Amino acid sequence: MHSFQRKKTFNVFNSLIVAFVLFSVVQMLSILNPNTAFSSHLPESSTSHNEKKRIALIENTFTYAAYQNGSFYNFYDLHSPEMYTREGQGLNTTITENLYLLKDRPIPQGPFPFYLHPEYKDIPYITYAYLILDLVHKNNQSIVNLTDADVDQGKIFFADGENAYDVLILLHNEYVSQKEYDNLKRFVANGGTILFTEGNVLYAEVDYNSTTNTISLVKGHDWEFDGKSARNSINERWLKENKEWMGSNFLDYSSSKPLHFGFNPFNYTHYEEQYLTNPNATILIDYEAYGFPEEYENATIATYYMDYGLGRVIHLSLWGHTIDENPIFVEYFEKILLPLALGKNVTEENKHFTDERKLHLGNSTDTAS
Repeated sequence: MHSFQRKKTFNVFNSLIVAFVLFSVVQMLSILNPNTAFSSHLPESSTSHNEKKRIALIENTFTYAAYQNGSFYNFYDLHSPEMYTREGQGLNTTITENLYLLKDRPIPQGPFPFYLHPEYKDIPYITYAYLILDLVHKNNQSIVNLTDADVDQGKIFFADGENAYDVLILLHNEYVSQKEYDNLKRFVANGGTILFTEGNVLYAEVDYNSTTNTISLVKGHDWEFDGKSARNSINERWLKENKEWMGSNFLDYSSSKPLHFGFNPFNYTHYEEQYLTNPNATILIDYEAYGFPEEYENATIATYYMDYGLGRVIHLSLWGHTIDENPIFVEYFEKILLPLALGKNVTEENKHFTDERKLHLGNSTDTAS
């Protein structure tokens, strides 16, 4: 990026033009560079409900570090099969080999080789992120880009502890640090709104080293790591806590197995979803899922919202990026989910949507995946 030397002879008008150009360029590039954040451009406090909301998109850069080739999933591929074969035998699976795959994994700078396709580089979910940015702008709002590291370091708050933003939008933030987790929960308790746009979020704990800009696995995704050995452990790191304040937990049911949806307005195929675990949640769309395994009998997969503390959680509960080209989903996101996150009462709009889609789909809504 070019740097601009501000000369004393610039008048006020020229200075404003330079500032606007710089802001625009950084905003366009930030989504492409996971290390670029708006931490130095925190918004001023807002006191009027009529003013525009302060919104930040949180890039899932810790998850990118886990997904890149030569990281966590290469370890899982090597050692999880052994763990699964010993499951239920009362044996602990302790691994002391290949631990470098779990320790000090660098956070990617832009496109990176995904563990499933190491032969080329890309940025997962990038088109979904662009869609969200576009829809926010269509709602006459501005948005800045932050990363997991920014949340870990508390940059979603002012120095006095108050929220620096009104709304946070999360992508597939599967891996987070304990500090990041605590800060997200505190953000909602303070009165903020978090819009979760994917299933399988806040699932495993990592340790973030800000000096080296790396992460190491701590606990979750069936493993825990102390730096010297890895052993089989829990799957969802904050199972109880997620139920308490987020309202749902990850449906740990393989995408290779079938799941049916009695109401499927977005023509969604089962992959990674949340299921409701808090009775205080208000359901927006019940997808009428069935065909669960015994451990999830009578589970409910739903898009919902739930109040916690002074704030609110809104959760799509589906793997949103897999339907980001579905025009019905895009319209629902733009006309209902985003306005809800911005503080609008969308009860009537949501009822109209569900009634209309059920009428349109009639009796042909059963979709298996």
